[in-house]
Amino acid sequence: MPTPAKGMTTRAAQAEQTRQQILDTAQRLFIERGYVATSLQMIADELGLTKAAVYYHFRAKGDILHAAMEPGVRRMEMLLDEAGAMRSRRARIEHVVDGFAEFLVQNRHYAVMASTDPDARRNKVKDEASALHDRGLALFFGDTPTPAERIAYSAALYLPEALPHLVDLPDDDLREALRSTMLRLLRVPRA
Repeated sequence: MPTPAKGMTTRAAQAEQTRQQILDTAQRLFIERGYVATSLQMIADELGLTKAAVYYHFRAKGDILHAAMEPGVRRMEMLLDEAGAMRSRRARIEHVVDGFAEFLVQNRHYAVMASTDPDARRNKVKDEASALHDRGLALFFGDTPTPAERIAYSAALYLPEALPHLVDLPDDDLREALRSTMLRLLRVPRA
């Protein structure tokens, strides 16, 4: 067990560890069984907890999904922050595309579940995703993108929807396919 953070009581550290175990178990079950087919009782049973113990940490299954997606949202925010400091449009786009492709490769099984499970799709972090979408579009194409730029940008962001059809690809092949396709869609010529 990791040592408690400075000022964190042992009880608080145990609660955080239990919360993380619930989250990890739920993610694994969401991937294996799908979001809809995974109940809070299944998550509790896997951990030897009561359903009430799961409710103590997460009010609903949707809260677990939100918590699972939160690191991805934060990673995308960080990528956009880093890209915002770059002077060249090409450098900004390549930085975000590289980071997005790597994120999808590292989280491919979870991304497949999130793109194929209807309830998981409905529970996505809509407001945050919309804000990230708008921020990235402006970062890539300025305040008045053309209709073609808007379509290309949206098409590039929908590439995760193709992941269920690409599960056979090794990581390096998937990473390169995602990267080159996104750059082509965004009309970034090869260096």
